Amino acid sequence: MWDSRLKTNQLLQAALQKCDQSPKRIISASAIGIYPERDCEHPVDEQCTEIGLNVLGQLGADWEAASKLLQPEPLIFRFGVVLGAGGGALAKMLPAFKLGLGGPVAGGKQCFSWVHIQDLVHAFEFAWRHPEMQGAYNVTSPVPVTNRVFGRALAKVLHRPFWLPLPYWQLKLMFGEGAQVLTLSSSVLPTRLQQSGFCFQFPEIEQALQNLLSKSGK
Repeated sequence: MWDSRLKTNQLLQAALQKCDQSPKRIISASAIGIYPERDCEHPVDEQCTEIGLNVLGQLGADWEAASKLLQPEPLIFRFGVVLGAGGGALAKMLPAFKLGLGGPVAGGKQCFSWVHIQDLVHAFEFAWRHPEMQGAYNVTSPVPVTNRVFGRALAKVLHRPFWLPLPYWQLKLMFGEGAQVLTLSSSVLPTRLQQSGFCFQFPEIEQALQNLLSKSGK
């Protein structure tokens, strides 16, 4: 995980140093795993300077430190869990839910900060039109939900029951180390993005899932 992020930034830095003309702007990716865990009732935003006391927190801090060595210093987008119709976390969850085997993951109380992929794309377009944006911005829905609420919404959209708990050990078999993304409690708000004037097309989880699954044909 470190090599794919830090070494990529190092290679990019070396390439930029060879350019006769530097790019006007750089937008770098990061992730909300950099923040400490919070429940949905106690969210954090970009004002939080604490680093999560886990692997994802340290990875995020190292990743952003490597990004800041680029010139010009980049705008940093901290992604929530990206929901898309063609892959990612949603695609891996769908088979079980389609079979009627959906249920809360590892207890279901952990907060889940997510973003519709279309809102993510629009955030990049928005940032490109607003060169005054600098520093770190969270790219997450303004309405984080618990894992249980997310699962119920997914089951409802699929017209399936929501009843079978998914324990952590089974989740780790499916996602490996990526299971932490679904078991850590991340409650993050996109305060700076909204203050800049950005409007989310899909702020609510059921609305987002309806849109994504209608595109995929469920």
